[in-house]
Amino acid sequence: MNVTYLFVLIWLAFLICSGVLLFSRGFLLARVSKTETSTCRRLSTNPNDEYVLTPEVVNEIFKDVNASSNLCLPQKSKVIILVVDALKYEFGLYKSNITEPLPYENKLSVLQQLLERSPDQSRLMRFKADPPTTTLQRLKGLTTGSLPTFIDIGSNFASPEINEDNVIDQIVKSDLPLVFLGDSTWTDLYPRRFKRAYSYPSFDIFDLDSVDNQIMKHLPKELVSDDWQVLIAHFLGVDHCGHKHGPLHEEMARKLTEINEIIASVVNGMDNDTTLLVMGDHGMTASGDHGGDTDDETNALLFAYSKQNKFFGSDSGSDSETLQQIDLVPTLAAILGVPIPYSNLGLINFNIVPDVAVPHLSKFQTLLLHAWQNAQQIYRYFFKYAMENKRTFDVQEMDKLETEFILLTHRVQTIYNGVAYKSFVRDLNTNLRDVLSTCREIWVKFEPTQMSQGLLFCFLPIFFAFLLINNSRPADYPKMFQPKGISYTYLLNLAAGVFGYRYYKNFSFKTEEHGVIFFTAITSTVILSFYTLKHWTNIASNWANIRRFGHMPTRLLLFSIMAVFFSNSFVIQEAKILSYLLVAVILLLSYELLLLSARFDFRNKFKASQFLRSTALRLILASILAICFIRFAYTLFRCREEQGNCTDFATSNTPGFSIKKPGTGKTYILAVVIIVVYTTLTRLYLRSCGNLTGSSPNVLLARYGPTVASICAGGHVLLANSSIKNIQRTHIDAMALVIYGLLLLQIIVLSWAPLMTFVLPPRNPNILTVNGHDSIVPEIFKKMKRMYEGDDDAERRSEIPIVYGLATVYSSITITFGIFLAMMMIVLLEPRAAIGLVICVAVGAILLSVQGILRYRTATSFESCVQPTFTALVGWFLLAHFCFFATSHQTTLSQIDWRAAFVGRTSGIGQSNIISGALVILNTFCGPIFFFSMYALLSTETFSLFALFPSLIRSCSNSGRSGSKTDPAAAMSDIANEAVGFDMTRGELTLYEYEDVFLGAGFKLATQFFMLQGLKIFCAMLACTIHCRHLMVWKIFAPRFIYEALATFVSLPALMVGYVLLLRINRAVDTLIKRINKPKTQ
Repeated sequence: MNVTYLFVLIWLAFLICSGVLLFSRGFLLARVSKTETSTCRRLSTNPNDEYVLTPEVVNEIFKDVNASSNLCLPQKSKVIILVVDALKYEFGLYKSNITEPLPYENKLSVLQQLLERSPDQSRLMRFKADPPTTTLQRLKGLTTGSLPTFIDIGSNFASPEINEDNVIDQIVKSDLPLVFLGDSTWTDLYPRRFKRAYSYPSFDIFDLDSVDNQIMKHLPKELVSDDWQVLIAHFLGVDHCGHKHGPLHEEMARKLTEINEIIASVVNGMDNDTTLLVMGDHGMTASGDHGGDTDDETNALLFAYSKQNKFFGSDSGSDSETLQQIDLVPTLAAILGVPIPYSNLGLINFNIVPDVAVPHLSKFQTLLLHAWQNAQQIYRYFFKYAMENKRTFDVQEMDKLETEFILLTHRVQTIYNGVAYKSFVRDLNTNLRDVLSTCREIWVKFEPTQMSQGLLFCFLPIFFAFLLINNSRPADYPKMFQPKGISYTYLLNLAAGVFGYRYYKNFSFKTEEHGVIFFTAITSTVILSFYTLKHWTNIASNWANIRRFGHMPTRLLLFSIMAVFFSNSFVIQEAKILSYLLVAVILLLSYELLLLSARFDFRNKFKASQFLRSTALRLILASILAICFIRFAYTLFRCREEQGNCTDFATSNTPGFSIKKPGTGKTYILAVVIIVVYTTLTRLYLRSCGNLTGSSPNVLLARYGPTVASICAGGHVLLANSSIKNIQRTHIDAMALVIYGLLLLQIIVLSWAPLMTFVLPPRNPNILTVNGHDSIVPEIFKKMKRMYEGDDDAERRSEIPIVYGLATVYSSITITFGIFLAMMMIVLLEPRAAIGLVICVAVGAILLSVQGILRYRTATSFESCVQPTFTALVGWFLLAHFCFFATSHQTTLSQIDWRAAFVGRTSGIGQSNIISGALVILNTFCGPIFFFSMYALLSTETFSLFALFPSLIRSCSNSGRSGSKTDPAAAMSDIANEAVGFDMTRGELTLYEYEDVFLGAGFKLATQFFMLQGLKIFCAMLACTIHCRHLMVWKIFAPRFIYEALATFVSLPALMVGYVLLLRINRAVDTLIKRINKPKTQ
């Protein structure tokens, strides 16, 4: 029966996540990739070729210029492309008036030298990227000429082969050999395209030199080779230096100096018939990150140089200061004489095209043919795409663009001189940029059907879970969720999914996925409605017992959490808002505790000295300590670009810590100390509970594992961030791998033998124990006297085995699992972020203690005692999400900590994109994963507290027994029974005695967290729907939705892991109790 609850959780999680997924398909719409390719007849000056350029051919071309779209002019030169990853525009600017340049300033001096020596043969331009500014999306834009889509950022860990028409394939089809060196992303995108490829893994951001050194090893011999027409080299050192150190570190100066030397050597080694292009794929922020749409991230550098041929000048009609990255594709096609890719939307920029004379063509005729070929290619793609997606285009806008293009097709026939060409190309470029703007608007158009259905299908399971589960008692769940009924539910959903997959087209759904989600959601809604109606009498009865305006302050706090999504200002300041709300929860709990304490004390003639010694005061002081911890977490918050008064994005001269600046030794030492303190205190707690007694597998692991893990985590923090050069990465990786192994071992032990108890065998009353220096005669006499007097109670008591750790049998295992999980997260986090995680754990411990005392004081039965207060529930939920910000994360795409993907794996172990993604997810959402997997402590901590500290029962009771002369243990048990109706002194063993109610309460608690998380993502989706035309939708609201969606996808499984852990412990306890009782029944 209890396993049935797990299947209900899986069912609810599927419904919520499928609604989120369907909404994302409508909100984050992807551009449809076209498979068509461009072709052309390549004109040649060689008489032996098929299409020879002659005066007669030129006359035929200009009789009808519109028929020239399938012609390609001859190749102008070979091309060398040096892609320097994250080469920001400012890195190439030369400032002669500064005496103390920053590490990234004035390092590329060769660019300035070439500009001064050969101004007509060199160009320095701003290379404008389209967001998202991740390497994979930038390479797609640089080779296809198409706009990236917002959702494609998710594929940065899985580089699929590009099947859309692109300049690489066009070069290959034109029999122009390519050679590649560097980042393996190129060979993932374009496998088997290169004549020779020297590709190397790209994601080891700790390694600044290996890939660049390999390029420099092979580049000289390729420069002297004459069997290629295009050479591409992609350097990674600058980007990795930015991620690891930031642009203000001395290592950045070293890497840029290396790039300067490489450019100089290439310039010296290239022949006269070659064009050199040095470019960055994106920029970087002041902290060394990228991925977003700020100017720092989108402004890359492009430098062009030709040894012999001048470039076309400003009279060509192209922008001489800024080059859109999508403009590189048609520009390369013009230089190499190959077709422009079919889906390109960029314009040829003639400022970096060599002015090589074409026989029988004047200069303006050459430019005109190139520009018109570009225009016809764009319109061919644009109008065909529009015809296939009619509903997404504005008819009036389409008519306007088509009319303008028709006028241009007539006008192009009348261009006979350079003056007419300049006027024509200016108007043509304006029209083509209007097409680009229209496409940008189209590809952010939303699918309202999928968005509305996603909102509905996400809300419905939350609504029915509230009615059916939240308003029912745990004792009623076995009748509600019978195994047979849940089995039929799964079968019906499976049938609905198969039906949706098979017949989705009959219902006008675009994808099989949409059909499956739609029909399973409808089926589940009908089933949940049936369950609700069937049990409506119990639901209504329980609902009537709930105070209508109860928990109003907590409800207001919950409303504030959800309101964050609806304002861009609130999203920007979300970290501080959550900290205020979390402080409010702790103050509210403290107030309730103080109120109860004061009431008790006043009845007994309040005494200040008594109150000063009371437990309530200690817990209130602990609450103040928790508030101080939360306030300290302010120093750990990561800054957003919109926060102008934030020091995280300041320069090195500004006071304040930046997570990307060279960290001080004090920060690292503090992180190590806090890690050691955390593991030490946890081990002391477990030892005081008796859970480290014995030699069972989990006891041994809990006794020694945290110590080993803390040593490895501390060593990793110090060495991974050390500036010492001769430390081998394999040694640093080994420390992380040990922690990974300990967590894996913990999971294996939990599935095999999870208990941390030790059964002390009962003493045999027939055996006499005599010390070596004592006589045996007195012992025999005492034994005979007991037998004669019939006093064998002591002997019967000796038959009852003593079990160490039974009072905390549930919580101890959960806490031990949490230690190893936290250690893994700590090693993935930056040192400063690791401090934030431990601080949140400390706040969580205080929150559990306060809620445990309050729950005992307000509980009237076991059922109410095992369910946490609504305020504590919201507080735990708040803490899980506050931990996201306390661990130095922000809801911006540029601040994803990709470094975590390679912790423990930089030496070539397990180079899997799946593992990389999992490690980044663990790093980013460590807070929700940790606290939601440990949610069962909210139910168990009340019992473990009163087992460990029995005096709490006396201090919390309303009737004293100080005058009683009975056995203290019995008196304490009586007090507990009077207070809540059962014996609290047995600790968590009581949970096993009421296991049906306990596991039902655990299921209810998990469902309540499901509802809170579902409500949170629903509000994020609703905010995106309301603000879909907001100026900040792609900068603030869309990234916030993506983060919340991912948090939902990891939080719900984490809750299920917590419940599975509860089930496994309960099963092991059941086995233990039966084994202990077995001798008695024989």
